[in-house]
Amino acid sequence: MNHSTVSISALSDEMLLTILMKLNNVDVLYSLIGVNKKLDQLARDITFTRSIDLVKILSNKKSKSKTKSILDRFCFDIIPRIQHNIESLTLDRLSIGRVLCIGNYLKLWKLTLVNLPLKMACHIFNDESSFIHMFKHQILHLIIKTNHIKFSKKKHVATNVFANIFNIFTNLNHFEFGFEDHFEYSPVSLINLSSTIFYSTSINYLNVTVQYFNDCLCLFDGRFNQLHTVIVKVEIIENSSQIINNKVKNFQS
Repeated sequence: MNHSTVSISALSDEMLLTILMKLNNVDVLYSLIGVNKKLDQLARDITFTRSIDLVKILSNKKSKSKTKSILDRFCFDIIPRIQHNIESLTLDRLSIGRVLCIGNYLKLWKLTLVNLPLKMACHIFNDESSFIHMFKHQILHLIIKTNHIKFSKKKHVATNVFANIFNIFTNLNHFEFGFEDHFEYSPVSLINLSSTIFYSTSINYLNVTVQYFNDCLCLFDGRFNQLHTVIVKVEIIENSSQIINNKVKNFQS
């Protein structure tokens, strides 16, 4: 191993970067941070530190102890060294609580959360959350994929989480909200949410699953006047007596 390290270090920076660019950036960070000064500096290049996806590397480990060991290394050794470069994070329920609390992510603007329990989402996305106070003005791009856990009022919880996000993230322009299991999900219900508390003047891309067709119509009544891309999955389509004037300028018929 020492001989291999010496041989690799003897290569020029340009050649090493060419080799490392062919690898997964998270693997590069995990393997090279702290090995020696040269490799450490190359691994901390913004090419490898701008976007961090911990879901793939953690989900590939069948051993819980190995998963914990990898997460510990990122939390204690790696992220503190590269936090100033991180613009995008992809996390799951195992990593979100630890990773978001350890860094000062001044450049973070994109956040993807997968396999997130609804109850955890409810805890994270509220005004009392420390996470909210840190990133409420930074996050522009948010993707949330919750998992299906059977508990009472899950539809109500999903709707509240969805609505809270628009009130919390003042500069959000891209938002996707859905469930990991497409066959067992709890779509949000928007029809009873007032446009005075559920709205956004910044969102321009929205992807969501709703319960009824009328929920879909609510998206076009003026509360999201900057929308230009909307992807809506409707669980139940039935005749609607509701008339909503299209007030989204980019969707005039």
